[in-house]
Amino acid sequence: MTTISTNSKNLFSKIQKYLKNKRVCFTTSQGNEGYALTIFDLSDSQTTSLIQKMTKHFHLTPRQQEPMALAA
Repeated sequence: MTTISTNSKNLFSKIQKYLKNKRVCFTTSQGNEGYALTIFDLSDSQTTSLIQKMTKHFHLTPRQQEPMALAA
């Protein structure tokens, strides 16, 4: 599971449309901290490839990923 967060409603809408066109399973949420899209049902390599393609497509600067929480 991977979550993409943004404060821009415009970018949120563009990413949402991009993921729909790629037929990727995702959910959306909105809150005080902005907008989020959570991608699921992809392997690690598929997720990495998608993020790299999306970063190039939208001319974004990659940001350091937050470490995953350890399972209890």
